[in-house]
Amino acid sequence: MATGAQLVAQPGIGSVGTPLPQTTTPPRGQGPFIRYARTALRPGFTRSGDAFGAVVTNPLPSAPGYLKCLWITVQAVAGTATTATASADAPYNVIQFLQFKDPWGTPIITTDGYALAQIINPYSGQAGLLAPALPQNLPSFSAVSATTGAFTFKVCVPVEGTRGLGVMSMGNASVLPTLFIQYASSAVVYTSISGGTVPTLSITVDLEYYDVDPTNPVQPPQNGTTLQWSVAQGDQTIGQNSSTRVKLPHLGGYLTTLAFLLRDASATNARVDAFNTSGRLRIYIDGVPQRDMLWQEVIDEMFIVSGGLTRVTGLVVISFKRSLSQLNLGLLDTLEEALQCTPGTQIEVEMTPWGSGGTSPYTANIYYGQFVPAGDLQQGLIEA
Repeated sequence: MATGAQLVAQPGIGSVGTPLPQTTTPPRGQGPFIRYARTALRPGFTRSGDAFGAVVTNPLPSAPGYLKCLWITVQAVAGTATTATASADAPYNVIQFLQFKDPWGTPIITTDGYALAQIINPYSGQAGLLAPALPQNLPSFSAVSATTGAFTFKVCVPVEGTRGLGVMSMGNASVLPTLFIQYASSAVVYTSISGGTVPTLSITVDLEYYDVDPTNPVQPPQNGTTLQWSVAQGDQTIGQNSSTRVKLPHLGGYLTTLAFLLRDASATNARVDAFNTSGRLRIYIDGVPQRDMLWQEVIDEMFIVSGGLTRVTGLVVISFKRSLSQLNLGLLDTLEEALQCTPGTQIEVEMTPWGSGGTSPYTANIYYGQFVPAGDLQQGLIEA
Protein backbone atom coordinates (compact mmCIF):
# COMPACT_ATOMS: atom_id res chain seq x y z
CA MET A 1 0.00 0.00 0.00
CA ALA A 2 1.31 3.45 -0.85
CA THR A 3 2.18 5.72 2.07
CA GLY A 4 1.05 9.33 2.38
CA ALA A 5 4.51 10.50 1.34
CA GLN A 6 4.37 8.28 -1.71
CA LEU A 7 0.97 9.66 -2.65
CA VAL A 8 2.20 13.24 -2.48
CA ALA A 9 5.12 12.32 -4.66
CA GLN A 10 2.89 11.03 -7.43
CA PRO A 11 2.40 13.44 -10.37
CA GLY A 12 -0.86 15.39 -10.24
CA ILE A 13 -1.54 14.80 -6.54
CA GLY A 14 -0.95 17.56 -4.00
CA SER A 15 -1.52 18.05 -0.32
CA VAL A 16 -4.93 19.19 0.87
CA GLY A 17 -5.48 22.92 0.36
CA THR A 18 -2.45 23.31 -1.94
CA PRO A 19 -3.63 23.92 -5.53
CA LEU A 20 -1.32 22.69 -8.26
CA PRO A 21 -0.52 24.82 -11.31
CA GLN A 22 -2.46 24.05 -14.46
CA THR A 23 -0.26 21.73 -16.47
CA THR A 24 -2.53 20.72 -19.34
CA THR A 25 -1.29 22.03 -22.67
CA PRO A 26 -2.76 21.59 -26.14
CA PRO A 27 -0.87 19.40 -28.59
CA ARG A 28 1.53 20.94 -31.07
CA GLY A 29 1.80 20.28 -34.76
CA GLN A 30 -0.64 20.37 -37.64
CA GLY A 31 -4.35 19.81 -37.40
CA PRO A 32 -7.72 21.55 -37.13
CA PHE A 33 -8.22 24.69 -35.03
CA ILE A 34 -10.27 22.94 -32.36
CA ARG A 35 -7.30 20.67 -31.56
CA TYR A 36 -5.42 23.68 -30.18
CA ALA A 37 -8.30 25.63 -28.62
CA ARG A 38 -10.31 24.75 -25.53
CA THR A 39 -13.83 25.76 -24.59
CA ALA A 40 -13.87 28.29 -21.75
CA LEU A 41 -16.48 30.47 -20.06
CA ARG A 42 -16.28 33.82 -18.31
CA PRO A 43 -18.73 36.41 -16.97
CA GLY A 44 -20.00 39.06 -19.32
CA PHE A 45 -22.14 41.30 -17.13
CA THR A 46 -25.03 41.23 -14.68
CA ARG A 47 -27.62 43.90 -14.03
CA SER A 48 -30.78 43.86 -11.96
CA GLY A 49 -33.70 46.00 -10.93
CA ASP A 50 -34.77 46.94 -14.46
CA ALA A 51 -38.40 47.74 -15.19
CA PHE A 52 -40.28 46.22 -18.11
CA GLY A 53 -39.60 48.29 -21.21
CA ALA A 54 -35.99 49.04 -20.24
CA VAL A 55 -33.03 48.88 -22.62
CA VAL A 56 -29.85 46.85 -21.97
CA THR A 57 -26.66 48.05 -23.67
CA ASN A 58 -23.92 46.99 -21.24
CA PRO A 59 -20.52 46.49 -22.90
CA LEU A 60 -19.11 43.00 -23.28
CA PRO A 61 -15.65 42.17 -21.90
CA SER A 62 -12.74 40.90 -23.92
CA ALA A 63 -11.62 37.27 -23.84
CA PRO A 64 -8.34 35.63 -24.92
CA GLY A 65 -9.73 33.80 -27.89
CA TYR A 66 -12.76 33.45 -30.16
CA LEU A 67 -16.40 33.78 -29.12
CA LYS A 68 -18.66 30.74 -29.59
CA CYS A 69 -21.88 32.10 -28.09
CA LEU A 70 -23.47 34.24 -25.40
CA TRP A 71 -25.56 32.61 -22.67
CA ILE A 72 -28.28 34.96 -21.44
CA THR A 73 -30.27 34.28 -18.27
CA VAL A 74 -33.32 36.49 -17.70
CA GLN A 75 -35.22 36.53 -14.41
CA ALA A 76 -38.37 38.31 -13.36
CA VAL A 77 -37.90 38.86 -9.63
CA ALA A 78 -41.20 38.81 -7.75
CA GLY A 79 -42.73 42.06 -6.59
CA THR A 80 -45.90 42.11 -4.49
CA ALA A 81 -48.40 40.96 -7.12
CA THR A 82 -50.70 38.13 -6.04
CA THR A 83 -52.29 37.10 -9.36
CA ALA A 84 -50.66 36.83 -12.79
CA THR A 85 -51.70 35.36 -16.13
CA ALA A 86 -49.00 34.83 -18.76
CA SER A 87 -49.49 35.62 -22.43
CA ALA A 88 -49.09 32.85 -25.03
CA ASP A 89 -45.45 33.72 -25.87
CA ALA A 90 -44.32 34.35 -22.29
CA PRO A 91 -41.82 34.41 -20.75
CA TYR A 92 -39.60 34.66 -23.84
CA ASN A 93 -41.43 37.66 -25.31
CA VAL A 94 -40.02 39.78 -22.48
CA ILE A 95 -37.16 40.27 -24.97
CA GLN A 96 -38.98 42.41 -27.50
CA PHE A 97 -35.90 43.00 -29.64
CA LEU A 98 -32.34 41.66 -29.57
CA GLN A 99 -29.47 42.55 -31.83
CA PHE A 100 -25.91 41.29 -31.60
CA LYS A 101 -23.28 42.95 -33.83
CA ASP A 102 -19.70 41.99 -34.58
CA PRO A 103 -16.85 44.41 -33.74
CA TRP A 104 -17.27 46.15 -37.09
CA GLY A 105 -20.99 46.79 -36.65
CA THR A 106 -22.33 43.99 -38.86
CA PRO A 107 -25.56 42.51 -37.42
CA ILE A 108 -24.97 38.83 -36.62
CA ILE A 109 -28.31 38.13 -34.96
CA THR A 110 -31.46 40.25 -35.19
CA THR A 111 -34.48 38.65 -33.57
CA ASP A 112 -36.98 38.66 -30.72
CA GLY A 113 -36.96 36.55 -27.57
CA TYR A 114 -39.67 34.12 -28.63
CA ALA A 115 -37.98 33.30 -31.94
CA LEU A 116 -34.59 33.00 -30.24
CA ALA A 117 -35.95 30.50 -27.71
CA GLN A 118 -38.38 28.51 -29.88
CA ILE A 119 -36.87 28.69 -33.38
CA ILE A 120 -33.17 29.56 -33.40
CA ASN A 121 -32.10 27.64 -30.29
CA PRO A 122 -33.89 24.34 -31.06
CA TYR A 123 -33.70 24.25 -34.87
CA SER A 124 -30.35 25.83 -35.76
CA GLY A 125 -28.25 23.13 -34.11
CA GLN A 126 -26.08 25.92 -32.69
CA ALA A 127 -27.45 25.80 -29.14
CA GLY A 128 -27.62 22.08 -28.45
CA LEU A 129 -29.51 19.17 -29.92
CA LEU A 130 -32.79 17.38 -29.27
CA ALA A 131 -34.83 18.23 -26.15
CA PRO A 132 -32.08 20.16 -24.30
CA ALA A 133 -32.03 22.72 -27.13
CA LEU A 134 -35.39 24.02 -25.88
CA PRO A 135 -34.95 26.45 -22.96
CA GLN A 136 -38.08 25.16 -21.19
CA ASN A 137 -36.47 21.71 -20.94
CA LEU A 138 -33.42 22.96 -19.05
CA PRO A 139 -33.22 22.51 -15.26
CA SER A 140 -32.74 26.27 -14.86
CA PHE A 141 -36.15 27.07 -16.39
CA SER A 142 -38.98 28.35 -14.22
CA ALA A 143 -42.35 29.09 -15.82
CA VAL A 144 -44.32 32.25 -15.12
CA SER A 145 -45.74 32.08 -11.60
CA ALA A 146 -49.53 32.32 -11.48
CA THR A 147 -49.26 34.41 -8.32
CA THR A 148 -46.21 36.70 -8.48
CA GLY A 149 -45.46 36.59 -12.22
CA ALA A 150 -41.83 35.61 -11.54
CA PHE A 151 -39.95 33.46 -14.07
CA THR A 152 -36.45 32.37 -15.15
CA PHE A 153 -35.13 31.23 -18.52
CA LYS A 154 -31.79 30.91 -20.29
CA VAL A 155 -31.21 31.30 -24.01
CA CYS A 156 -28.19 31.05 -26.27
CA VAL A 157 -27.15 33.78 -28.71
CA PRO A 158 -25.15 31.54 -31.06
CA VAL A 159 -22.12 32.64 -33.05
CA GLU A 160 -20.35 29.39 -34.01
CA GLY A 161 -22.04 27.73 -37.00
CA THR A 162 -20.07 24.50 -37.25
CA ARG A 163 -16.99 23.47 -35.28
CA GLY A 164 -14.69 26.50 -35.30
CA LEU A 165 -16.45 28.15 -38.25
CA GLY A 166 -18.10 31.51 -37.64
CA VAL A 167 -16.45 32.24 -34.28
CA MET A 168 -15.50 35.83 -33.50
CA SER A 169 -12.32 37.34 -32.10
CA MET A 170 -12.69 38.77 -28.58
CA GLY A 171 -9.03 39.50 -27.78
CA ASN A 172 -8.89 43.22 -28.60
CA ALA A 173 -10.52 45.19 -25.78
CA SER A 174 -10.87 48.25 -28.01
CA VAL A 175 -12.73 46.40 -30.80
CA LEU A 176 -15.51 44.23 -29.39
CA PRO A 177 -18.98 43.06 -30.44
CA THR A 178 -22.05 44.74 -29.00
CA LEU A 179 -25.35 43.48 -27.58
CA PHE A 180 -28.60 45.46 -27.56
CA ILE A 181 -31.75 44.25 -25.80
CA GLN A 182 -35.11 46.00 -25.56
CA TYR A 183 -37.48 44.59 -22.94
CA ALA A 184 -41.21 44.45 -23.68
CA SER A 185 -43.81 46.10 -21.51
CA SER A 186 -45.44 44.06 -18.75
CA ALA A 187 -48.73 44.20 -20.72
CA VAL A 188 -47.06 42.09 -23.45
CA VAL A 189 -45.74 39.43 -21.06
CA TYR A 190 -48.87 39.21 -18.87
CA THR A 191 -52.45 39.35 -20.02
CA SER A 192 -53.20 40.38 -16.44
CA ILE A 193 -51.24 40.96 -13.24
CA SER A 194 -52.70 42.46 -10.09
CA GLY A 195 -52.62 42.69 -6.32
CA GLY A 196 -49.39 44.68 -6.06
CA THR A 197 -46.25 45.63 -7.95
CA VAL A 198 -45.02 43.80 -11.04
CA PRO A 199 -41.67 41.99 -10.96
CA THR A 200 -38.38 43.65 -11.82
CA LEU A 201 -35.99 42.18 -14.37
CA SER A 202 -32.50 40.81 -13.90
CA ILE A 203 -30.13 39.67 -16.65
CA THR A 204 -26.82 37.80 -16.66
CA VAL A 205 -24.72 37.41 -19.80
CA ASP A 206 -21.83 34.92 -19.92
CA LEU A 207 -19.33 34.31 -22.72
CA GLU A 208 -18.48 30.86 -24.06
CA TYR A 209 -15.35 31.00 -26.18
CA TYR A 210 -12.35 29.11 -27.50
CA ASP A 211 -9.40 29.85 -25.23
CA VAL A 212 -6.28 30.15 -27.40
CA ASP A 213 -2.76 29.64 -26.05
CA PRO A 214 -0.87 32.92 -26.76
CA THR A 215 2.30 30.91 -27.45
CA ASN A 216 0.44 29.04 -30.20
CA PRO A 217 -1.89 31.69 -31.69
CA VAL A 218 -3.90 29.54 -34.08
CA GLN A 219 -6.79 31.00 -36.09
CA PRO A 220 -10.18 29.42 -36.75
CA PRO A 221 -11.01 28.15 -40.24
CA GLN A 222 -11.91 30.93 -42.67
CA ASN A 223 -11.49 33.59 -40.02
CA GLY A 224 -14.02 36.34 -40.73
CA THR A 225 -16.82 33.98 -41.80
CA THR A 226 -20.09 34.61 -39.94
CA LEU A 227 -23.39 32.80 -39.54
CA GLN A 228 -26.01 35.54 -39.52
CA TRP A 229 -29.62 35.29 -38.32
CA SER A 230 -32.15 37.83 -39.55
CA VAL A 231 -35.89 38.37 -39.45
CA ALA A 232 -38.15 39.88 -42.09
CA GLN A 233 -41.83 39.99 -42.92
CA GLY A 234 -43.24 38.46 -46.08
CA ASP A 235 -43.91 40.98 -48.82
CA GLN A 236 -47.67 40.51 -48.58
CA THR A 237 -50.26 39.21 -46.16
CA ILE A 238 -52.04 35.88 -46.55
CA GLY A 239 -55.80 35.62 -46.84
CA GLN A 240 -57.87 32.72 -45.53
CA ASN A 241 -57.95 29.77 -47.96
CA SER A 242 -55.89 31.74 -50.50
CA SER A 243 -52.97 30.50 -52.62
CA THR A 244 -50.75 33.50 -51.94
CA ARG A 245 -47.07 33.14 -52.83
CA VAL A 246 -44.97 35.06 -50.29
CA LYS A 247 -41.58 36.44 -51.34
CA LEU A 248 -38.60 36.37 -49.01
CA PRO A 249 -35.96 39.10 -48.86
CA HIS A 250 -33.01 38.64 -51.18
CA LEU A 251 -30.14 36.76 -49.56
CA GLY A 252 -26.47 36.55 -50.36
CA GLY A 253 -24.92 33.61 -48.51
CA TYR A 254 -25.30 29.91 -47.79
CA LEU A 255 -28.72 29.24 -46.27
CA THR A 256 -28.70 26.76 -43.36
CA THR A 257 -32.17 27.24 -41.83
CA LEU A 258 -35.38 28.81 -43.08
CA ALA A 259 -38.34 29.30 -40.72
CA PHE A 260 -41.83 30.76 -41.16
CA LEU A 261 -43.95 31.83 -38.22
CA LEU A 262 -47.53 32.84 -39.03
CA ARG A 263 -49.27 35.47 -36.91
CA ASP A 264 -52.78 36.80 -37.30
CA ALA A 265 -54.21 40.31 -37.44
CA SER A 266 -55.60 40.34 -33.90
CA ALA A 267 -54.55 42.92 -31.33
CA THR A 268 -52.29 40.33 -29.66
CA ASN A 269 -50.60 39.35 -32.94
CA ALA A 270 -51.27 35.73 -32.00
CA ARG A 271 -49.50 32.79 -33.58
CA VAL A 272 -51.88 30.87 -35.84
CA ASP A 273 -51.75 27.51 -37.60
CA ALA A 274 -53.23 28.82 -40.86
CA PHE A 275 -51.97 25.78 -42.74
CA ASN A 276 -54.26 23.55 -44.74
CA THR A 277 -53.73 19.99 -43.50
CA SER A 278 -54.89 18.75 -46.92
CA GLY A 279 -52.73 21.17 -48.89
CA ARG A 280 -49.19 21.26 -50.24
CA LEU A 281 -46.40 23.58 -49.12
CA ARG A 282 -43.91 24.71 -51.76
CA ILE A 283 -40.57 26.47 -51.52
CA TYR A 284 -39.61 28.11 -54.84
CA ILE A 285 -36.03 28.99 -55.80
CA ASP A 286 -36.04 31.42 -58.72
CA GLY A 287 -39.51 30.22 -59.68
CA VAL A 288 -38.67 26.50 -59.55
CA PRO A 289 -40.16 24.37 -56.72
CA GLN A 290 -37.25 23.16 -54.57
CA ARG A 291 -39.59 21.59 -52.00
CA ASP A 292 -43.15 20.51 -52.87
CA MET A 293 -44.60 18.62 -49.92
CA LEU A 294 -47.86 17.51 -48.41
CA TRP A 295 -48.51 19.15 -45.05
CA GLN A 296 -48.03 15.77 -43.37
CA GLU A 297 -44.59 15.51 -45.00
CA VAL A 298 -43.69 18.99 -43.75
CA ILE A 299 -44.44 18.27 -40.10
CA ASP A 300 -42.89 14.78 -40.29
CA GLU A 301 -39.67 16.21 -41.73
CA MET A 302 -39.50 18.82 -38.96
CA PHE A 303 -39.97 16.05 -36.40
CA ILE A 304 -37.23 13.88 -37.93
CA VAL A 305 -34.66 16.65 -38.50
CA SER A 306 -35.10 18.07 -34.98
CA GLY A 307 -34.99 14.68 -33.29
CA GLY A 308 -38.59 14.68 -32.14
CA LEU A 309 -39.26 18.25 -31.02
CA THR A 310 -42.90 19.31 -30.77
CA ARG A 311 -43.76 21.96 -33.35
CA VAL A 312 -45.16 25.17 -31.87
CA THR A 313 -48.30 26.74 -33.31
CA GLY A 314 -47.74 28.63 -36.54
CA LEU A 315 -44.22 27.37 -37.23
CA VAL A 316 -42.61 25.69 -40.24
CA VAL A 317 -38.84 25.09 -40.38
CA ILE A 318 -36.84 23.90 -43.40
CA SER A 319 -33.32 22.77 -42.49
CA PHE A 320 -30.35 22.59 -44.84
CA LYS A 321 -28.06 21.19 -42.11
CA ARG A 322 -28.45 17.46 -42.58
CA SER A 323 -25.47 16.62 -44.74
CA LEU A 324 -24.41 13.62 -42.63
CA SER A 325 -27.77 12.42 -41.36
CA GLN A 326 -31.53 12.97 -41.54
CA LEU A 327 -31.01 14.56 -38.12
CA ASN A 328 -29.60 18.08 -37.82
CA LEU A 329 -26.26 17.30 -36.16
CA GLY A 330 -25.62 20.94 -35.37
CA LEU A 331 -21.95 21.90 -35.13
CA LEU A 332 -20.98 18.57 -36.69
CA ASP A 333 -22.64 19.30 -40.04
CA THR A 334 -20.39 19.51 -43.12
CA LEU A 335 -22.59 22.11 -44.88
CA GLU A 336 -22.75 20.22 -48.16
CA GLU A 337 -26.52 20.78 -48.28
CA ALA A 338 -26.33 24.48 -47.42
CA LEU A 339 -28.26 26.36 -50.11
CA GLN A 340 -26.05 28.86 -51.91
CA CYS A 341 -27.83 32.13 -52.71
CA THR A 342 -26.76 35.26 -54.53
CA PRO A 343 -28.25 38.74 -54.02
CA GLY A 344 -30.39 37.97 -57.07
CA THR A 345 -31.83 34.68 -55.79
CA GLN A 346 -35.59 34.84 -55.29
CA ILE A 347 -37.08 32.51 -52.64
CA GLU A 348 -40.85 32.19 -52.23
CA VAL A 349 -43.18 30.11 -50.08
CA GLU A 350 -46.70 29.07 -51.07
CA MET A 351 -49.42 26.80 -49.77
CA THR A 352 -52.22 25.61 -52.03
CA PRO A 353 -54.35 26.62 -50.40
CA TRP A 354 -53.52 28.23 -47.08
CA GLY A 355 -55.81 27.43 -44.18
CA SER A 356 -57.97 29.47 -41.84
CA GLY A 357 -58.38 30.31 -38.18
CA GLY A 358 -57.70 33.29 -35.98
CA THR A 359 -58.12 36.75 -37.48
CA SER A 360 -57.08 37.13 -41.10
CA PRO A 361 -55.10 38.31 -42.97
CA TYR A 362 -51.99 36.53 -41.71
CA THR A 363 -48.41 37.74 -41.68
CA ALA A 364 -45.45 35.45 -42.32
CA ASN A 365 -42.49 36.36 -40.13
CA ILE A 366 -39.43 34.84 -41.78
CA TYR A 367 -36.35 33.86 -39.77
CA TYR A 368 -33.30 32.65 -41.64
CA GLY A 369 -29.74 31.67 -40.81
CA GLN A 370 -27.06 31.95 -43.48
CA PHE A 371 -23.30 31.67 -43.64
CA VAL A 372 -21.58 34.71 -45.10
CA PRO A 373 -18.13 33.26 -45.80
CA ALA A 374 -14.74 34.87 -46.08
CA GLY A 375 -13.98 33.40 -49.49
CA ASP A 376 -15.50 30.09 -50.56
CA LEU A 377 -17.42 28.31 -47.81
CA GLN A 378 -15.50 25.44 -46.25
CA GLN A 379 -17.56 22.32 -46.85
CA GLY A 380 -16.99 18.63 -46.29
CA LEU A 381 -14.92 16.78 -43.71
CA ILE A 382 -11.74 18.50 -42.51
CA GLU A 383 -8.61 16.43 -42.70
CA ALA A 384 -6.23 16.57 -39.74
